[in-house]
Amino acid sequence: MTSIVPTGWATPSQFVGLHVSSIGDEVALERGSRAYFAQSCKAGMYDHKQYLAFNLLGRTMRYTTDMSDLGCGCNAAFYLTNMHQNSQPSECSDYYCDTNICGQSCAEMDIQEGNKFSWHSTLHGKVDHGGFGKGIGGGGADWSGPRDWSSAEYGPGASCIDTSKPFQVGVIFPADAKCQLMAMEITLSQAARTDCKLQLSIAGYSRMPEMSRALATGMTPIVSYWNSVDMLWMDGEGADGQCPCTTDSPDDCGKRMKFSNFSVAANSRGHVQC
Repeated sequence: MTSIVPTGWATPSQFVGLHVSSIGDEVALERGSRAYFAQSCKAGMYDHKQYLAFNLLGRTMRYTTDMSDLGCGCNAAFYLTNMHQNSQPSECSDYYCDTNICGQSCAEMDIQEGNKFSWHSTLHGKVDHGGFGKGIGGGGADWSGPRDWSSAEYGPGASCIDTSKPFQVGVIFPADAKCQLMAMEITLSQAARTDCKLQLSIAGYSRMPEMSRALATGMTPIVSYWNSVDMLWMDGEGADGQCPCTTDSPDDCGKRMKFSNFSVAANSRGHVQC
C-alpha cells in the first residue's frame, strides 16, 4: 500500500487541497499543491525515511495524466528526486529537495512538466538548474524552446495526443550491462488513437553517471500542480511562433488536475534489470 503525503500538512493554514480516490488509483491536485509518494505516513508529521525510494534502473513506469483544464500559465508535474536520502527538513519543512527550491539540492528527473499546450521532460544534476531535456513549448521574442513535436501533434484536438482528454505516459530507464543509465525514454499514447504515439529519448546528458547513482539509490515520486504569470519558459510561443501561448493566464487554470493508474514493471524490452 502506498501513502500520499501532501506538503503543508504540518501547518494547516498553508495546506492546499489534495484528493485521493477511495481505492487509491487516482490523485487529484488542487492549484498550488504538491505531494510525495510514501510507504507509510503519520498525519501532521514528516519523516524522510517514510518516502518511497524506487530503483527504476531497467524498469518502466506508467500513469495517466489529465491536463484538459490546464492552459497557458499552468504546470502539472510528475517527477523524481532523492527525498528519501535527504536528512535536512529544508526551507519547506518536509524534507523536500530538488534543483531549484526549498534550499536543499538533489538530483531531479522531470518526467512531466506541462499543460494542454506544452510538455517538457528534463534531467537535472544536483546543481544543474537548467538541466537537459526535450518536448514542446516555451520561448520568448528571441529564442524558442524544444520543438521535438508540433502543436498539430500535441495539443487540444491534435492529431496524435489530444490534450483535451486524458492520455497515458510511459517512461523507461534503460540500463547497460554495468547498470549505468542509458537514457530516459518517454512515450505518450491515447487509448482512442492506438496508431499514433509521441516519443522522446533523452540521452547524452553530461551528468548521466550522477543520474544513474540517483536512481540506484532510490528516488521518490512527486506530483505537483501550480500556476504563474511567468511560465513562458515552458509554454511560450517562441521566436518561431510555433506555440500558442503569447501570455500566461494563471487565473484561468482549472481548480484541479488528475494523475491516475500508476504502475512500475520490469522493462519488457530486455534491458538489464538492476
